[in-house]
Amino acid sequence: MESIRAVDIHLLDLRYAHTRVLNPSAFRRLRDSIEIHGQIVPAMVVKEGERFVLIDGYLRVRALSACGRDQALINVSQDNEPNALFSLLAKSGERPWEPIEQAVLLQEMHRRFGYSLGQIAGRLGRDKSFVKRRLDLVEALPENILKAVISGKLSTWSAGRVMAPLARANVSDAQKLMAHLEKEPLSTRELSRFYEHYKKSNRSVRSHMLENPSLFIKVMEEKGKDKQAKNIYEGPEGKWFKDMAMVYQVLKRLMETVDQVCYSNKKRLRHWVEKVEKQAQELKKAAGNHP
Repeated sequence: MESIRAVDIHLLDLRYAHTRVLNPSAFRRLRDSIEIHGQIVPAMVVKEGERFVLIDGYLRVRALSACGRDQALINVSQDNEPNALFSLLAKSGERPWEPIEQAVLLQEMHRRFGYSLGQIAGRLGRDKSFVKRRLDLVEALPENILKAVISGKLSTWSAGRVMAPLARANVSDAQKLMAHLEKEPLSTRELSRFYEHYKKSNRSVRSHMLENPSLFIKVMEEKGKDKQAKNIYEGPEGKWFKDMAMVYQVLKRLMETVDQVCYSNKKRLRHWVEKVEKQAQELKKAAGNHP
């Protein structure tokens, strides 16, 4: 049994605010809607003494406060707190959950209420590996990085695809990168490019990259523009001669190692030498006929 009523916002216990990611554009849309139409959908709560624990509706309450409203429309669930949270998580098809939001709520169920991973999975109709992956995601993130995600300063994509794996491998480097992002944010594309280059680099290069990630991205973009300009300037002819130089270098390397293979498989060696020779003759003929 549930009951809908209006209560003063100060009576709401916002203990799960840290599990909701702030989406600025969604917040602005909801605030504008409330200004015009008022609150339409009640927030879900469970009663605890004289107060109400807010289970779902954090963005609504934030928008109401921004509109200067001092009351919120609530739906009081008769479930206890953990059951209400399970019900909320089980409705994942109705609510566009961010993976980080799911992960933090699952962490609450596991740590605060003592449910095992198997019990959580069973209540949600998911397998245990899903629950573990979600917990691994949030537990890999240092607290300050997690707070940046919740506050909307760092995208959930960046947290899951860059900061979490980086923190697992090198938490110090993750903290250095986050400190820079707080001062000079990078776009998702820029951060992805930075991380891809970071993974391929040695310690010395990584150290220089982390000193100023924004500068590194600018230098990379300028190099890309210079390379593109050079390719346009040289045209197809420039690319052709580069490819020819590469072929020459490969043949030179093969000459240096031919003694290692000529006795092991002569038939196969002869087959490929003849194919290359035939191709070279055709190229020579085509070049001779070229005006």
